[in-house]
Amino acid sequence: MANPFGPTPPARALASSLLVALFACSGSPRPAPAERPAPKPDPKAEAPSAALKGGSLLDDDELPALPLDLSAGVISAFAGRFEPVVLPPKTPTIVDAAGRDERDVWMLAADGRVFRWDGARLADRGAPRCFTDSCCGTLVDCAKQPAMCSKQAVERCQPFGPSCALPVTTWSSIRVTPDDVIVRAFVETGGMRASMVESRLGKKGRWSCEQGSEDLVYPGSAGRGDGPGARELTVDGASLRLEGPAVLVNRYGGTLLLIDGRRVPLPEDVHQGYSAGAEIAARSPGDLWLWTYDGFVWRGNGLAWTPWPSGLTSMNELWVDPNDGVWALGAVEENQEELLRWDPDKGSGQRFETPGATSVRSDGRGFWLWGLKALYHWDGAALRRAAPPLAIKNVWRGPSGELWAVGSDRSVVLRKATDSDEEDEYAGAVFRVSGGQKP
Repeated sequence: MANPFGPTPPARALASSLLVALFACSGSPRPAPAERPAPKPDPKAEAPSAALKGGSLLDDDELPALPLDLSAGVISAFAGRFEPVVLPPKTPTIVDAAGRDERDVWMLAADGRVFRWDGARLADRGAPRCFTDSCCGTLVDCAKQPAMCSKQAVERCQPFGPSCALPVTTWSSIRVTPDDVIVRAFVETGGMRASMVESRLGKKGRWSCEQGSEDLVYPGSAGRGDGPGARELTVDGASLRLEGPAVLVNRYGGTLLLIDGRRVPLPEDVHQGYSAGAEIAARSPGDLWLWTYDGFVWRGNGLAWTPWPSGLTSMNELWVDPNDGVWALGAVEENQEELLRWDPDKGSGQRFETPGATSVRSDGRGFWLWGLKALYHWDGAALRRAAPPLAIKNVWRGPSGELWAVGSDRSVVLRKATDSDEEDEYAGAVFRVSGGQKP
């Protein structure tokens, strides 16, 4: 087919024409600019190689590599007793618990009911009744739009249909402050973000509904936002802030670490956002521990980082204990969870096999590890394995050290699943484990 714009000129002739046009437009060559003396350094400016407060450059003698071969840790049996808290008949799974002390403990059931333990008995404090629109999960003000919240309208309402009111049924957590009791739900509407709804118990015993101030779109380094996606901590007077990428707007927008407001370089994989999330822990401003949920660990001083192959394919938590060194909880592979402990100063460590443990809760001098069918306790000297009499959904530790484990009794089925996407509904269960009880 012929070229509609005419014949194509040979490449050599075209190049010559372009050079002639370039010189014709630019004129004769300009003389080279005169050299200027280099500016004097600002005495107040920070040297680029200066170490952070409490840290130094990463030399062979400093921040030594972590040990690869950890010795096998010993786990003994936990002999403490589990004391049941009697729930009303047909109460479903207890999904969360929180309290001010052991005589003021609040529990949230899977059906939205909230219970309060006063140290002697359990009281039913009702259930929040909130509605969101079927489109975007935005809270519906039933006082201003009563027709949308009527029984008939709610029964006819279908997700992704014409705008209508859907009841919130996904209450998943409870929070207690000195003045308030607040339950929270995430409402999924099929979009890229979930709506957060909160309900607060008023002084007259009534639950109010409000749109949560947080959501799942974390404004990270791309937007320089100050949202809940940032991890902040203070160590030896230094302020650390780790910002993740904006999940919705820019998944690979990068990760940013600031120490006292100054940007700190990160490993390339973390900075570019290629790793599965990033978290920070610190023993001092010059001894930083960076880790990701896919099991990678780096130790650094704010100027350089040394990677450490943990042997884990996933990591749930990494934390620093001033007395016991550094701990990490993760899994070698599915259903093979392990607890790692290493002493960076001595260059030694231990590896404990903790199948089923997926979460950690501080115990003051020690900590609890727990999962659906697992419970372990580190008392500052030894790790002990318990046999929990329930399927654990969550735990709460009281000021005295008493642990509350909440979840379900899998031997009591309240309702069988009728669809492949559903699960059986089990009876709720709550047990107290005294912090002072020892084997």
